[in-house]
Amino acid sequence: MSESFSPGPGVEPQSPYSTVFLSQRDLGLRAPINFVTGPGISLTAACFPHLRYEDDSSGDCLSNLLGVGFHRFEIDLYWDQGRGVWSFCPVSIPISIPNAAPSATATLSFTSNTRSSLTSDTTASISSSSPQNLNPRQVSSRSITSSLTSSSSESIRTAVTSLGNVLPTIAVLPDTPDEPLISIGPYVCTTTINLSTFTSQLLDYIQKTQMTLDAHLLYVILNIHAAASDESPASPAPAPISLPGPSSLLGGMVSGNLSQYLYTLSDLRSDRANLNGSWYSVSETYRPVEEYYSIDVNENGIYSTEDGWPSEGYLEFSKSKRLLVGWGTIDPQMAGYNFTGDSGVIFPTGFLQNVQADVTASSAGRLTSGCFLGNLTDDLTQINSSWAFDAILPGFDYPTSESSDIYPLLNLTSNSTNCGISPILNVTLLNSTALDDYKPYQNFSYATIWSWAPGEPKNYTESPSSNSGSVFRCATSNVDLDGRWMVADCSQKYYAACRAHNQPYNWTITNYPISYSFASQACKDPYHFTAPRTALENSYLTQEMRRTRRDFDGGGAWVDFNSLDVAGCWVTGGPNATCLWKDILSQENDLEKKVILVPTVAAIIVLVVTALTIFVKAAGNRRVRKRTRRRAENGFVYEGVPS
Repeated sequence: MSESFSPGPGVEPQSPYSTVFLSQRDLGLRAPINFVTGPGISLTAACFPHLRYEDDSSGDCLSNLLGVGFHRFEIDLYWDQGRGVWSFCPVSIPISIPNAAPSATATLSFTSNTRSSLTSDTTASISSSSPQNLNPRQVSSRSITSSLTSSSSESIRTAVTSLGNVLPTIAVLPDTPDEPLISIGPYVCTTTINLSTFTSQLLDYIQKTQMTLDAHLLYVILNIHAAASDESPASPAPAPISLPGPSSLLGGMVSGNLSQYLYTLSDLRSDRANLNGSWYSVSETYRPVEEYYSIDVNENGIYSTEDGWPSEGYLEFSKSKRLLVGWGTIDPQMAGYNFTGDSGVIFPTGFLQNVQADVTASSAGRLTSGCFLGNLTDDLTQINSSWAFDAILPGFDYPTSESSDIYPLLNLTSNSTNCGISPILNVTLLNSTALDDYKPYQNFSYATIWSWAPGEPKNYTESPSSNSGSVFRCATSNVDLDGRWMVADCSQKYYAACRAHNQPYNWTITNYPISYSFASQACKDPYHFTAPRTALENSYLTQEMRRTRRDFDGGGAWVDFNSLDVAGCWVTGGPNATCLWKDILSQENDLEKKVILVPTVAAIIVLVVTALTIFVKAAGNRRVRKRTRRRAENGFVYEGVPS
């Protein structure tokens, strides 16, 4: 896997999507990270659907997924006890590989799109020599010296792609001439596609995005397995005789590249035990809002919490931490792994992901059960679930073939997000990897946008009207667009959205329209003028707008979000709020606007190393503080989807 983060041309979001992702991130700076939704994806489904595990192409695939806005990843790692490495390759690679080919050096071609294939129109060489120790850089594509007849080619193809009673061979791909490619049964792997190269690419991603306005939260979810035997690659993996030793524990390997960004279980326990010295010690702008977790206070006036999580603002601006590692569950063969050795680094199972088993959907992508949008109660656990995710829904037709209709999935993705559930993509879209065609994956990611409507926020400074840019700098929630936001003239009069103090889902709408500058005056205590911070908060606002049956006349209701200070910089806090990125966006050089950020501002990269075999629903145990363009069914237009 390439250690460089380098998305392909056109992959990274352009305006207005770059503004959407930035403003949506800023809206959630105070929301605890366990209640913030985001798109998730299986790296295996998106990058390895044809069982080809090759460094450079998989690294480019990961770069594309990061570039289109995926912040949550599910990673499958396999313990190869013979080589003593954690590999992405599902089968063990022998340390010494005798050649199974005939005596002559040969050139042969392989077909694509089968489980025993290499790649389309790919030429590989099979070298016939005595057994040799593997060296990742020992074979060159220059060793191809002759070609085979059709019958001989077929004979060797069978030998290479099905191990059976023969040993695997070394093949060299034209696009990576210095990297041996090992074919064992249905699997084709490089020897160096392992956890270390993956964490190196994450480090490169951090370094390239932490100084830009494009930096966002990243979650990586890991499943761990035992590698299958090279003698029987299609059979279930045996339990390893030799489990990872101290130098191969995952916690230490993650720390090797990313230790300075690690937020550990010890850090969380320390923060929770003394909020006075942690969350309450930072600016209120970045303090985790209290209504999402329970709080206790002892006789010494020390505040603590048993179930609270930090916010993005707290981790980023105060702790400079960007990485969390957590266990989920492990394949039975790996049950003897030394979990105690990683206890200081990796969170226990059940902390970081709560898959919702009760979610069902119609064929059109509408949720029929499992949505957290319902009747308002004082018990937050009855409304939302911490770390809520969905998995493959039974009976739903996922678009896995080239001719599939992707729009029901996009509807499902949008609806899951609106319901407070982070959607995880565990299938290969349109039978294409994210390297071969990033657009379906981009559309999946963009379908999780819950704030701005498609095409918003419009930049009215480019309008022929010289005055339009100075007045169209305030946001309204439009009930006709499922609660998505539009830019509006701040001087116009609309109803305003008001949320109850310490009740994130309790909204009301003002009794009369008013201009944006005076909207806060129209909200009556205990309600105050504000903007949703999460997808589910926005859905409850939309529900209240429908319930009140106000005559919005197509204009919607004000939410406290404006760019009055600096055009294009959207902030909360009323008409006098200051843009966080004012010094950057006021620079004249467009390139500098893109690549320079205040040094204290960086992405929070949250790496969640999790196994997904068993998930325990934890919401009930939490104490809550008392207190291409085509229109999909949901009415939104998705960009770049092939018709």
